[in-house]
Amino acid sequence: MMISKLIAAALTLMATATLSHASPETDALSQKLMKSMPGLTIDSLSPSAIPGLYEVVSGGDVAYVTLDGVHMIQGTMFNVPARKNLSERTLSTQRAKALQDLDPASLIVYKASGPEKQVITVFTDPSCPYCHRLHDEIPKLNELGVTVRYALYARSGEGTLTSRQLSEVLCAADKKTALMRFFANPSLNSSGADCDQAQGLERIARAANQVGLKGTPHIVTNTGYASSGYMPAPELLRAIQQGS
Repeated sequence: MMISKLIAAALTLMATATLSHASPETDALSQKLMKSMPGLTIDSLSPSAIPGLYEVVSGGDVAYVTLDGVHMIQGTMFNVPARKNLSERTLSTQRAKALQDLDPASLIVYKASGPEKQVITVFTDPSCPYCHRLHDEIPKLNELGVTVRYALYARSGEGTLTSRQLSEVLCAADKKTALMRFFANPSLNSSGADCDQAQGLERIARAANQVGLKGTPHIVTNTGYASSGYMPAPELLRAIQQGS
């Protein structure tokens, strides 16, 4: 949740901001927010659909703040007559942009076996039991026309056994076979590896924050629809088609 992120941000010393629709008003508001909450990373800050409220996006979260920077609302904004979730629209744009920043060479791709209906990026981790179950669904997803792109993400953090395993996978000649070894035995030791593809793990970790990852598997479509957890292939396809 964004509130917890803001509390954590207040304990740090650095602040960064990359504003969309920058103006003197948003620049001034950005400075006020960062003064109140040192360490807050603002991915975008722009006027919202409600006059006087500004939409602030930080990582995978969105909130709304008054121009004086005093009051902030965390929640979902809807356009009632149009039945549109405006907050989700903003976050979908953020997620889709984050996927574009990934290094294609650091992704493991399982292409659809027929006409491609959907492309999903799955943030996955060999130590995650539900990632194992979703991995077993890949042949069915491919048959249903879904291309699966794996973005390898170590939930345990950099320098851990999982992160060493993932670097070894990305540096292997046969990445899919190497990944299967660790899916089959998540506790299998690894000394890690260093190659250009493995450097992409840092970009994947940054993207994970921007797409709002709370756990793995985390699934994001190219249009920015996101879903976490395991679903059987037919159910997952229906969910991403409806969401997209």
